[in-house]
Amino acid sequence: MISINNPHSVKHLFLALICSIFVGETLVMLFIDRLPPQLSQWCEALLDAALLLALTFPAIYFLVVRPLKTQLTKQKYMEVELQIAATAFESQVGMVITDINNTIIKVNQAFIRLTGYSREELINRKMNILNSGHHDAEFYNAMWASIIHTGAWQGEIWNRLKNGELHPEFVTITAVKNDDGKIINFVATYTDITERKVKEEKLNNLAFYDPLTQLPNRVLLADRMHQTLAHCRRNQEIAAICMVDLDGFKKVNDTLGHASGDQLLCGVAQRIQECIRQDDTAARLGGDEFALLLGGFTTVRECEQTLERIIASVAAPYQIFGQIAHISASIGVTLFPEDSSDPDLLLRHADQVMYEVKQSGKNGYQLFNSVYAKRIQANLELLKKIGAALAEGQFELYYQPIVDCRQGKVISAEALVRWNHPILGILAPSEFIPVIEHDDLIIALGEWTIQEALRQLNEWREAGFNIQISVNISSRQLHNQEFLHHLQESLAGYDVEIIKRLEIEIVETAALENLLVSSEAIHRCRAMGVRVTLDDFGTGFSSLTHLKHLAADALKIDLSFVSGMLTNPGDKAILEGIIGLAASFRLQVIAEGAEFIDQILMLMKLGCDVMQGYGIARPMPGKKMLTWMAEFTADPMWGLSAPHLTSRGYFELLQAEANHHYWIDRVIANLDDPRDHTSPEALLDYRQCLFGQWYYSEGQRQFCNISEFDALDEVHQRIHQTAARLCEHYKAGMTIEADADKVQLQALQHNLIGPLRHLRVTLAEQLLKES
Repeated sequence: MISINNPHSVKHLFLALICSIFVGETLVMLFIDRLPPQLSQWCEALLDAALLLALTFPAIYFLVVRPLKTQLTKQKYMEVELQIAATAFESQVGMVITDINNTIIKVNQAFIRLTGYSREELINRKMNILNSGHHDAEFYNAMWASIIHTGAWQGEIWNRLKNGELHPEFVTITAVKNDDGKIINFVATYTDITERKVKEEKLNNLAFYDPLTQLPNRVLLADRMHQTLAHCRRNQEIAAICMVDLDGFKKVNDTLGHASGDQLLCGVAQRIQECIRQDDTAARLGGDEFALLLGGFTTVRECEQTLERIIASVAAPYQIFGQIAHISASIGVTLFPEDSSDPDLLLRHADQVMYEVKQSGKNGYQLFNSVYAKRIQANLELLKKIGAALAEGQFELYYQPIVDCRQGKVISAEALVRWNHPILGILAPSEFIPVIEHDDLIIALGEWTIQEALRQLNEWREAGFNIQISVNISSRQLHNQEFLHHLQESLAGYDVEIIKRLEIEIVETAALENLLVSSEAIHRCRAMGVRVTLDDFGTGFSSLTHLKHLAADALKIDLSFVSGMLTNPGDKAILEGIIGLAASFRLQVIAEGAEFIDQILMLMKLGCDVMQGYGIARPMPGKKMLTWMAEFTADPMWGLSAPHLTSRGYFELLQAEANHHYWIDRVIANLDDPRDHTSPEALLDYRQCLFGQWYYSEGQRQFCNISEFDALDEVHQRIHQTAARLCEHYKAGMTIEADADKVQLQALQHNLIGPLRHLRVTLAEQLLKES
């Protein structure tokens, strides 16, 4: 092919034209030579020109015109192809061309936008300008090996942009070769895959992470357990598998709302992660249940230290939407390789121990061991025995009277289950209730209790005693779907007079576990005619909102407040608050655990007249209860709270005794409290305690004529002198002297309280005689 751009082609073209003219001229001369001589000279010349033109034109066309046309057409096509290539190069995909040394020689605009560098910053720079450090040398060696041997490579690469950000891209690199097969350039295309990575990350999170806390879920935990156990086996290390359950979470969730509950779970997750190492795993299994996978320990003590940090961190107060929430954690732990190597079995063992922690007081941890495993097995066997005992009728109800002390009459009795064991005799509920409270057997026992109480009510009515019987039901029974249906079936055989004397006691904390279900159950029970009492009130997250939703008939104050009210002003304040709250909602209030006459009288003084406890009567069988009711008479001392008696002095003496008892207890307790800065000089001021404030003012005005009362002054001053000396010795580190001071202080306390009690008894006898 002849090209006008090639000098050799042009030279050959002219030679061809000269040859064609020469040949054409020769042929014309031969032709004219054969023409007749008659033609004129100008005709010969004209014919000569015409013939020469006719002979040389094809040569000119084929040798000049046609090659020229072909060349122009080819150039046009090349220009179009170059235009297409240029357009393609400036596409939305980043493109870069490098030489054999991987030096950039050309980039398109998309690549500039993608990397953030300008064209001038990229040209003549090595491609490692984008190196992120995300990939190791092995990755790049494999990439270049593919390019050299196959001519191409494609895959995902993380590059570092000009602003320092890491950026995921899908890259295709192609080697450009010349006619000899030698690589002369590299062409690479870069596609932004950030959006795809985000979607993949979201899918990965949904599959392997908890959407609320972003902790691993059960699936990812199982995978990491295999890896951690294998690592610990190779390195002869200890791994701890833990189950964590939050104590009190449901109360917070029901009280403050689900949004606050979610915020609390996120806070717990963050605190746990701060307590464990980066290689450890904290997972959320659902609700308020977490699992921990802790590895790399060389001793059990290292594991225990981590668990102690978690317990302390979780128990610290939480501030959620402007409110303070308190929870704790119960953790069950099993250790590998001491325990099984099966991940599922390890989790089950940890879960079993966690329930043991919750039963034994919560807010702590416990390690699984063979002794515990034997205990679990023993509990399973005991469950079978309890089920058999229930079927064989070995259970019976004891009844503890509930008395209105102001009116001096029995109004009710609490039914308490006893196991009449054929060998061991009468067993208290603490011997068997903890074993069955997480089993459906507790529901069967609760249903039997209701049926037996109804039967007893009917028997007592026939004997002429129309009192109420209160029956305790468990959380498991209350929240069971069949509870109301079975209750209605039990009531079906009795008339309205019996039904209205049945009372169901629901522990406040059990009611709060599921507020909606509990509220519905209470309303349905009352609609059937059954009374409802909230038991152990004050131990849960008590509030006006709960009393509104849990529309019970009565509140029963927990015995812990009753037992502490004479020595702890806080318990007394709680009692006053509960009694006032009950009065506001027009609910009957009942105090349990009244053991002493002073407690009974103080309860009556505070406005609680209905109570039960050993100070009134112990639990007894149904037949003995019938005899007791027939012989019952009110204690004359109860009359001290009657409005017509001037008993103010009696209760002032009782309160004075309680105040000074509390003051001495606080002096001793504050010795170990770093926040207490009470000085020995302050303790010497015998007029500053509550007893001193009363004794030297109101007490003197009322009892100044009693010599026994005046003698208390010397004892009281000696108490303060001993307390000051105790504080001084303790701060000086004189332990032996401080211990001796404590003994003397308690002896002096007895010397003060003894005369006060004698004064109260004397005053009580006088008041009773006057009445």
